[in-house]
Amino acid sequence: MEEKEFLRRPAPAKREITERTVIGGFTYPFGAYPEEEFAQQAGFDSKYIKEGGYFYYQVAVSHQRALEVFYDIAALLPAKVYLVAQVHTDDYYKESDTYITENPEDRDEFLGWVRDWADVVGDDGFFGLGMFAEDPTAEVFLDEHKTIHVYHHNPDLIEAALERLNIPFVMDMKMFWDQPHYHEPLPLADEYSEDYLTAFEDLADRYELILEEDEAENLDEQGAPLGMTCWKVDVRGYRPVKEPGERAMGFYSTVYVNAESRFEATDLIDSYMEGRNEFADLYLQMARVPGELLTTGLRRLNPGEEPGVWYETERVEFEWDGAQN
Repeated sequence: MEEKEFLRRPAPAKREITERTVIGGFTYPFGAYPEEEFAQQAGFDSKYIKEGGYFYYQVAVSHQRALEVFYDIAALLPAKVYLVAQVHTDDYYKESDTYITENPEDRDEFLGWVRDWADVVGDDGFFGLGMFAEDPTAEVFLDEHKTIHVYHHNPDLIEAALERLNIPFVMDMKMFWDQPHYHEPLPLADEYSEDYLTAFEDLADRYELILEEDEAENLDEQGAPLGMTCWKVDVRGYRPVKEPGERAMGFYSTVYVNAESRFEATDLIDSYMEGRNEFADLYLQMARVPGELLTTGLRRLNPGEEPGVWYETERVEFEWDGAQN
């Protein structure tokens, strides 16, 4: 894969956090833990998925082992895999966005990225990721609770790995995330206050990520059409260099759009920026917000049922390494 020349944010430095939640000998990640005393059992359970012809495993281990187990099982997948990232969203109608790569990528290169971002991947409660292959089915996914989910056509291979890792089988294993529990994002060190979005931005710069949903639909949780919706969109953009030697500048801002679908929202923002001789390089987050949840000031500015861009926040600028001439 040809390396893309984009602005690179550094991987997060280690944070000084003094106390983890430990109950009954099980250590929870910083970003996900139970509200009340719940001693999570370390182990795995499994079931056969008849429709797909594969086995499903959920694996729970203390925080200090989660990435080790993830790396070990990931090594059993083919050398070329599709990547999947699940990112928390502020969307009123759903909890997360799921992205996948269009083409298979190098498994070990991706695991190198995971190691670089181990603090976020292993601890942030708003971020999950994994990899999968098809024909036959093989997938490993580390979710936002840091539970490992494995889907595989060869149970002997997976269970031998779990035995080698000293992870016992637990019949009808109870999971802490089926109980009331907390989710927290983890701020990064130094000047960067973002967390899972920073990791997502870096991952999206390295790989072509595609939203795994129909962008033409705009449905609520029950599948009913929502029609015109307010979209709050966090944008990374840049303006082209006009003169030789001119510094290329990028920017972050939040744009509010009235649109009937995600596709229409992105199209409106692209047109809005094209009119300013600028480009939206990356949508960090697109969240639908019911009008009644907007601030009084934003409600006053919102034209209502008309599609279009109607508000943009103040921009944060930075030197842009990937702008096109």
